[in-house]
Amino acid sequence: MGELRVPLNTCMKAKLSPNLISFFLVRRGNWTLKVSVYKNKQILVLMNHVYDMDKFVMQVFQSQDEAANFIENMIED
Repeated sequence: MGELRVPLNTCMKAKLSPNLISFFLVRRGNWTLKVSVYKNKQILVLMNHVYDMDKFVMQVFQSQDEAANFIENMIED
């Protein structure tokens, strides 16, 4: 799978506030996910499985690499 990182200052479809950027809900594989970034320091990833609604994940990361790796691993499973 390709690179999942998005430059925060170039994403035109992101909802912006002074300290928080929330990206639109997207579907990757069997998951829908929403990513929010707070002050470029904390990344919140919310994931919901499309077919098994009991599978819901909410995880906070301190780096973009950790968040990207987590998303890639979840999508591959």
